[in-house]
Amino acid sequence: MTEIIFYTGVNDELPFLIKLSEKTLKMHRKACIATRDAVHSKTVSEYLWAHDPTKFIPHCVGPEEMNSELTALELRHDETSLHLDILINLTQKTPGQFSSFHRLVEIITKHKASIEMGRQRFKWYRDRGYDIKVHKM
Repeated sequence: MTEIIFYTGVNDELPFLIKLSEKTLKMHRKACIATRDAVHSKTVSEYLWAHDPTKFIPHCVGPEEMNSELTALELRHDETSLHLDILINLTQKTPGQFSSFHRLVEIITKHKASIEMGRQRFKWYRDRGYDIKVHKM
């Protein structure tokens, strides 16, 4: 069964995503980052490349850039992925394919809308019997 982890009380989604991405790479794991749409994928991609002038987070956007041997992070705004290890959800909905992954990570910011949508997803997972870990930031 998919392991579900909620990170709550996050100040800002993108800097926190950097920490998760660096941890994923350090652990030699692979992850799909679910984005809201193509514009959001582009915004996240630009942030991953430019967040720090002395380093970057290697990743690809979509299947056309994918090289499963070299790329550990994949940004997707659709329901498919070649990486089925970790799914990091940056959307406001329950990803349709989440149960195909070993781990699902939900990032809940301090914004009211994020908290409300996060509660709905938490309840949805709980009602279906998933064991959920919560980390308060």
